Amino acid sequence: MNRTTTKDKALQVRVFPQRLLQPATAEKVLNEIDRVKGVKRMLINGKNLPRKITSGPGTGADVNHPDRKLIHVGDCAFELHIIVGEILVEVDDEAAVDRVRGACERALPFPFEFKRGHFIKRRPTLTDYGKYGFRSKTDERLNLEDERMLGLIDPHAKMEDKVCVIGKKEEK
Repeated sequence: MNRTTTKDKALQVRVFPQRLLQPATAEKVLNEIDRVKGVKRMLINGKNLPRKITSGPGTGADVNHPDRKLIHVGDCAFELHIIVGEILVEVDDEAAVDRVRGACERALPFPFEFKRGHFIKRRPTLTDYGKYGFRSKTDERLNLEDERMLGLIDPHAKMEDKVCVIGKKEEK
């Protein structure tokens, strides 16, 4: 049986810059993409910037990395825990894909790869149900009622450090 829903028709693109992004450049490109009409959700990936040294002679000492900065995207501010290496974007339609490419061309001062495909999961897995439970309006844990959250959460992170939602959820 082949069921096609509107969320299955959403397009995903992967923006892979030739260089790792500094916080200022990451903030600039994320804000450009955020302004594009038709963007549903974004995910950034990259190299981890730990707060403390986890092994070796300096175990437990603070790491004061200069790229661990607070950035503002839309109306949300968050601290970068990574050096941004790629940006995954889910959009509504083909026109939004072209607008995202234009936003990246304006914001990135160097070349980048721009690929279409499936990069962010679209349906909850067994692990999602085990970690967050089934969808329930009375559940105080993270509720997957907001489909934008699916696939954007690090399962190893603490609940308060998981995700920054930009924009308001539409009321039904």
